Amino acid sequence: MIREASLKFPLSGAVLAGGRAQRFGGQDKTQLRLGRENLLNRTLGILNSFCAETLISSNTLPQQPEGRIVPDQKNNQGPLGAIYSCLLAASNPYLMIVAGDMPFIKPPALIKLWHEREEFDVIIPRSPDGMQPLAAIYKQSCIPNIATQLKENNFKIRGFFDDVRVKVITCSDFPDIYPDNTFLNINSPADLRRARSLYQKNVNVRH
Repeated sequence: MIREASLKFPLSGAVLAGGRAQRFGGQDKTQLRLGRENLLNRTLGILNSFCAETLISSNTLPQQPEGRIVPDQKNNQGPLGAIYSCLLAASNPYLMIVAGDMPFIKPPALIKLWHEREEFDVIIPRSPDGMQPLAAIYKQSCIPNIATQLKENNFKIRGFFDDVRVKVITCSDFPDIYPDNTFLNINSPADLRRARSLYQKNVNVRH
């Protein structure tokens, strides 16, 4: 899905690319490839197709041509700290967060969240594997609640949900938008092998 710049949504998109990837020996998972593109460039391309602004959450990557680097305000606060830092840096009230290791995420799965945003502070999909906080939209109205939680050293992303307006999208209600493996993420070498196998099967089906 390609959208002209004038038709992009007034939405900031952010790729979380700052994980330590301990099960990969510290390797940067966003540089892994399933096809021609690495995961970082693939995810950036998806967000750039409909987001007016694209950010990259990382404390180590150099500046990228397709997205502005946003380092954490404070180290060792996990994904919640990254979300907080990106919300502060975003130029738009709504911020779409996508983990950089989801090789099968596609634009319709994310755009659906944007269309459900009215009157909500968090719009989050729930797949058969549970809530997906790293493929969700957060509004800047969440900033005070997240700041309070971080000060208490509570780094659970869902820790502030009871204090804001949350819209949950049940993925099973929209099987055409959220097919199996939409939110598969690569946490280990075994996950990577599975993802590459699935990717190759999809390539073979198309040909």
